[in-house]
Formats: sequence, C-alpha cells, structure tokens
Amino acid sequence: MPQADCIFCHLPQTSIVLENDLAVAFWDIHPVSQGHLLVIPRTHRRDFFDLSEEELLAINRLIQAGKTLIDQQYHPDGYNVGANVGLYGGQTVM
Repeated sequence: MPQADCIFCHLPQTSIVLENDLAVAFWDIHPVSQGHLLVIPRTHRRDFFDLSEEELLAINRLIQAGKTLIDQQYHPDGYNVGANVGLYGGQTVM
C-alpha cells in the first residue's frame, strides 16, 4: 500500500526500467556511476534483512536482468552490487 511520505511509492511508471510482481528497478537520480540502478521491493520493508525469501529471489532476478541492460548500454569493466543497511551502513531512505 502506498505511503504518502515514501519517495518510491510515487515513482512515475516511466521511471521503472525493469519490474516483476515483487520488485522494481529504476535508474538512480543521483548516480554514483553510469548504470547506477536501484532495485527495491514493491512492499515496504525496514531493510534488506527484512525481505522474504520470495522477495530476495525477485530482486535477484531484476539484478540479473539489470546487468544485461547495463552491459548493453554502458559496457562496464566491473560491477558493485550491495545493500546499505542502517544509518552507519549508508542507508539513506528508512
């Protein structure tokens, strides 16, 4: 269910580049590097460790599809895949 104060609940459909039933992927509006893709669950979760097994699988599928998309568009020399958890872990959206 959308939350009024959630920036991700109000993403324009045109911003979503990949999606499945449990997750969406979109380009970061403040990218750290070319191809900076965010993949998030459709359901609000506190953090990465609060995800269900099904959500983890859905997110992993989008990460794999995102790699293909990034390869086609940017031809990177490497990848950084991770999750920022908690204030001191770099999580900025809580």
